[in-house]
Order: sequence, then structure tokens, then C-alpha cells
Amino acid sequence: MTTAGKSQTIQEVLNESNPNKLADATALAKLGDAMAGLTKTLTGLTAAAAFDLTAIDDPDVAGAKLPAALVISSVRVTAGAAAAGVRQISDAGDTPTTTLATLSADGKTITFEGNVTAFVISYVPKQDLTASFERA
Repeated sequence: MTTAGKSQTIQEVLNESNPNKLADATALAKLGDAMAGLTKTLTGLTAAAAFDLTAIDDPDVAGAKLPAALVISSVRVTAGAAAAGVRQISDAGDTPTTTLATLSADGKTITFEGNVTAFVISYVPKQDLTASFERA
């Protein structure tokens, strides 16, 4: 429902559960991606300790960038100066180590303890549910 010229967000429409809007809202929220999750093998990266996921080319979709992460289920460093292996994930207030990587609050930046040139990441993408719900 629109009130006083303010359109609803996708999140508001989903929470409202109006059957006339749910199909469009779930498509806009990319519910399929959220339910299936993503696993991406990222190679040939410029050596860095921190990566903005949304600036990395999606290796499976030509011309697309990766979405931010809502939840990371696993991340494994496969190449670079940082030690190879699996990392636990913490918030950005923690310090990255050989067993821990950090994720920014907005889900965009993952940081390792040293330079990385390749890693495998499995995650649930973060969707912008605050965007306006506009039906065609």
C-alpha cells in the first residue's frame, strides 16, 4: 500500500504477504538466489588483503558483478601470500588471522590476514530489500 506518496519497500511488501504482490516481490528480492546460495571460485585476482565483493566480476555471469554477502557459509583461500585454507568469518571489529576472515557490516568487504589472489566462497547473497517496490 502506498501512503501519502510513499511507495512501499520490497521488504514491506514481502512482510505484508499480499498474494497479489508476492510473485513480483519475490522476483525483485531474488528469492531463488537467497534460497540456493552461491558458490564462486575466484581466481586471477589482483593481490590484496581486502576485497569488495560487489566489485568482482561474477565468473559465471558475463558482465555481472558479485552481490554483497548476507551470510558466508564457507571461504577457503587457494592462492596468495596468505596461508591457504579455510577461514571462519567474523565481523569487521575482529582481526583477520590465518584461521579468520572478516566481513563488513554491509556485506561487501571480506578481509584476510594477508594478500590473496584466489579464494572459493559460498554464501547467501544480500539483497536490497529497502528498494522501492515498483510493479511494471
